[in-house]
Amino acid sequence: MNSSIRYALSASLALSLFSGCAPQPVTPQKTVTIDSSLPTPSLNGFIADITSIAFEWKLIEDPRISGYYVYRNTPGAEDQKLQRIATIDSRFATHFVDSDLKPGCEYQYRFSAITKEGTESIASETMLVATQPMIAPVSFFQAVGNMPRSAKLLWRPHPNGKINGYIVERRDATEQKWNAIATVSGRLNAEYIDHDLKDGQVYLYHVKATTFDKLTTEPSEESKIITKPLPPEIHNITSTNDLPRAITLTWEPSMISDLSHYNIYRSSTPNGKFEYYVKLETTTFTDKITEDGKFYFYKITAVDKDGLESLQPSVATQGSTLSKPQTPIAYEGKINNKVVELQWKNTDPRSVSYTVIKTTKTSWVTRETIDINNITETSFRDTDIKPDTGYLYEIVSVDKNGIRSLPTQAVELSYEAK
Repeated sequence: MNSSIRYALSASLALSLFSGCAPQPVTPQKTVTIDSSLPTPSLNGFIADITSIAFEWKLIEDPRISGYYVYRNTPGAEDQKLQRIATIDSRFATHFVDSDLKPGCEYQYRFSAITKEGTESIASETMLVATQPMIAPVSFFQAVGNMPRSAKLLWRPHPNGKINGYIVERRDATEQKWNAIATVSGRLNAEYIDHDLKDGQVYLYHVKATTFDKLTTEPSEESKIITKPLPPEIHNITSTNDLPRAITLTWEPSMISDLSHYNIYRSSTPNGKFEYYVKLETTTFTDKITEDGKFYFYKITAVDKDGLESLQPSVATQGSTLSKPQTPIAYEGKINNKVVELQWKNTDPRSVSYTVIKTTKTSWVTRETIDINNITETSFRDTDIKPDTGYLYEIVSVDKNGIRSLPTQAVELSYEAK
């Protein structure tokens, strides 16, 4: 007559951590009946991976057997009793894989055969099995800096054939948290270019290797870079205000070794919108302008060969073309003995000559205007006049550059035939 022993297995497990092997939840246990007459499973062996262990046992021919119970302890738990973790519902099964285990941890296992009624055989001997340690991190990693708004990341391809890609993580110098920025597929791919970074900014990088079964290694050593800074601001910008219909700008050359060119921006007001105006490679520029006394405001930047542009100066440089000479004053005119006599006073030392603007009223609606130039005195006599004809006279002063002042107010003269 077979003897049996009834006992109850624990329904809960207190959890704790040690040696990096975290405890895992277990299934609540039920009371079972042990039947010593049932065959005990005989294990052929096991294969351990990083997070899983596979077992194989000999097929049990006894028709009373309907399946198997698998028992395992939980590393890191206070209670190290083996708890039932799985039920195999076929007596023809001879394999079991325990998954989601912790890398580099030791586990104890026992197997028992069960009947449909829930009777259980004496358990197999306890097997001590260790999962494989986690795959080592990437052994070499380097970030290359001083690049325009980007960083080049290089690493040695991982030698382990289980690796199928990499996760690139980044943080800046002010952050503590690492952020995943890219996934690189393929074990042999070993480069990544990070774009859209800030100028002159410090960044830190590391890389993690990933396996086909979605495991992730510890990160590589971190590497720090600084992106290429913007060219320094342009200084000592000067502009002219005494050139006829032109403004000449000069500035201190940029000292960067990879200078490409300078950009000039222009606005008609100091606080207005500065529009891109011209690109050039020299440190002087003459702006040709068609107006006298015209003011413009300028900002100049340096651009390197990577297209990085310095900041615009906060204060614009003001320049202007030479203003018009002052208009003559005390202007008067009269007709004496059929001769027009005009007189005026010079008000500007720049004036070198004068122009008389003579307008003849040829009819009620038409007029004819001529300029009488190169008058060097402050008076003028016009003998080319006719009776019963109206004339208008205006005077402008002219400087050595040919720039004319605004005209005086017109004087209207005429005489009647007798």
